[in-house]
Amino acid sequence: MLAILLGAAALVTGIGQQTFWAPPATLTATVPAPLEDAPVTVIEPGISAVHGDPVEVTIRGDGEFVAALGRSADVDAWVGEAAHNTVSSVDAENQVLVAEHTDGEATVPDPGQSDLWVATETFEGQLEHQWTEPADGQWSLLLAADGTEAAPTDITVTWPNDAGTPFAVPLVIGGSLLLVLGLVLAALAARGGRGRGHGHGTSAPVGPETAGAPTAAAGPHNAAGPHSAAGPNDGPATQAAPVSASTPHGRRGESGGASGATVLRGAAVAVAAALILSPALSASASTGPSPSGSAEPAPAAEPGDRSSDVHAVLLDVQLEGILDSIAETVADGDAAKDAKKLQSRVGGRALELRETNYGQRADGIKVAAPAAVGAGPVLSAAVTTTTDWPRTVTVVTKAEKATVPQVLVLKQQSPRSNYKLVSSVSMLPGSEFPGIAVGDPSVTTATPHAKGLVTSPASAAARLGEVLTKPGSDHSDLFADSVFIKATHEGQSEVQKSNKDADIWYSRRVDDKRTTAMRTPDGGAIVTAYYVSTMSAEPKQKGGTVRLDSVSAKLAGASTTKEQASLSYGESVVFYIPAAGGKDKIRLVAGDVALLSAKVAG
Repeated sequence: MLAILLGAAALVTGIGQQTFWAPPATLTATVPAPLEDAPVTVIEPGISAVHGDPVEVTIRGDGEFVAALGRSADVDAWVGEAAHNTVSSVDAENQVLVAEHTDGEATVPDPGQSDLWVATETFEGQLEHQWTEPADGQWSLLLAADGTEAAPTDITVTWPNDAGTPFAVPLVIGGSLLLVLGLVLAALAARGGRGRGHGHGTSAPVGPETAGAPTAAAGPHNAAGPHSAAGPNDGPATQAAPVSASTPHGRRGESGGASGATVLRGAAVAVAAALILSPALSASASTGPSPSGSAEPAPAAEPGDRSSDVHAVLLDVQLEGILDSIAETVADGDAAKDAKKLQSRVGGRALELRETNYGQRADGIKVAAPAAVGAGPVLSAAVTTTTDWPRTVTVVTKAEKATVPQVLVLKQQSPRSNYKLVSSVSMLPGSEFPGIAVGDPSVTTATPHAKGLVTSPASAAARLGEVLTKPGSDHSDLFADSVFIKATHEGQSEVQKSNKDADIWYSRRVDDKRTTAMRTPDGGAIVTAYYVSTMSAEPKQKGGTVRLDSVSAKLAGASTTKEQASLSYGESVVFYIPAAGGKDKIRLVAGDVALLSAKVAG
C-alpha cells in the first residue's frame, strides 16, 4: 500500500505541476509610475533580453506615433538636449521597467525622415515589437509623436518564464513506476494468502524448475514438523518456493511472503526518493568551479554590449534609401532646372555647380546639362566608421543611361540633418576605384594631414594643382599617367598657341574646405578635391584686342576687350593616394570640368 500511495502522490504532484499548479508561461514588466511628458521616449538595449531570452515589447500611445530603430549612440546624439524619458532595463525580480525622466527642450523635429534610423514606421495606438538587432552593436528604439506632443510611455515588456517545473516529468515517471510496483506487490501478497488457505492436501504445481528439486535442508523444525515426511496424497510442498534453512516449513508462505514484501517496499521507497532528488543532485553536480577557479559562475554580459566593436555608420539598407532619395531629388531639380528643389538632398559644390548650370541654360547659354545621379547599382562604397560629425561616405554608382560610373560624396553635417550629395564626379576612362564593401570596419574618415600615405591629402591636392597648371612641374613624378592631366595640358597649350597676339596664363586654387579623404582597407586613401581654375588673357601689344567665344561672350556680356579677360572653371577630381612605403604613384580616378563665369575688364 505504501508504494501505491507514494506513486499516486508523485503522479498527482507531477501532473499538477504541469497543469493546475503550473507557473505562468510568460512574465511582464511595466513602467511602475507615470512619467512626465516629453517629446521623445528612448527604449535602450538593456531591455532586449531577460535571462538570455528575447522579449516582446508592447507600446501604447494616444493616436499616431513614430518608432525608429537606430544605433544607441546615434539615438542619443539625435535626442541631444531634448527632454526625454528613458526606459533602460528590466527589473525581472520585481517585474518593473527601470525608467527615468530627463528635463530639456520641449520640442524636437519630426524624427520620421532621419537618415540615422535603420528602420522607422508610424503606428496608430499600439505597437507590438519583438526586440531584434539588425546587426552587431547596441541598438535603441526611439518613440515620438510629432515632436511637440508627448511621446508614448505606456510600455510593457514580456519574456518567457524560466521558473519551469523540472521535477514534473520525474515525478510522473516515478509515480507511475511506484504504482506498478505497488500493484505487483499487492498481487504477490494476494497470491500468498490464497496459498495458506489450501491446507495440507493441496500441492503446488511442479514446473520444470521445481520438479525433481531437492527439498530444503533439514533443520530442527523439519525433523519434528508435521510435514517432515510426505504422505501418499502430499505433493512436494517444500518445492513450491525455496526458503532459507532456518525458515520453518509450516510458516513458509506467511513468513517468507511478509519478509519479501518488506524488502521490496523498502526498495520502492528508495527508488522514489532517488527519482525525486536526482534532478537536484544532477543540477548541483553540474555547477562546478568556473575555468578561472571561482566557485561562482561568471556574470552574464549585458544584452547587446558590443561597445568595443567598430561599425560602419550606415547599413546597406540605409545607404540604399539615402541614394534613392538623393537620385529622386536631383532628377526633380534637373527636370525643373530649379536649384531650390535640390536643397533637401544636395549641398556644397554639387549644389553650386548645378545652380550655375541651371542659370546658364536659362539664359540661353549652350552648356551641357549636368550628368544624372544614379542610385545604383552600387559598385563600391566607402562608408566611414568614424562616428563624429560631419560624417562622410564615398560611393561609386552608375546611372541607368550613363556611359561611365560616378563617384558620389555624401556628407551628414549633424545628427539631425540628412546626408547630402556634395560632390558628383565622372570616372575617367581606364581608371580604377578600390573595391570596398559597405560595413568594412577599416574605412575611416581621414584628416587633410593624415600620415601613413605617400603624401598627405592636403599636400597631394596642392601638388596636383601645380601639376595641372604647369606641365613638367617638380611634382609630376608623384602622379601616374592620367588622361585628365594630359587633356588639361593639351587644352591649355592649344589655347595659347591659337591666340598668338594675347598673353594667356593659368592659375588654380584648391578649396581646402571642400577636400574630403577616406582611408581605404589597403592603407591608402581616396581623396576628393575641388579647384577654381582661372584662365586670364590680355593683349600683347597696347591697343590690341582679346576676343571671346560665343559662350564666354554670353557670360561676360561682351565679346571683346582691349584689357583683360578671365574665364573661371570648376574642376572636381578624385584621386587615390597609396600607403607609404611602396612604389605606387597617386592615381586620378575621376574628373569633371564646368565653366563657371567669364569677365572682362574695362
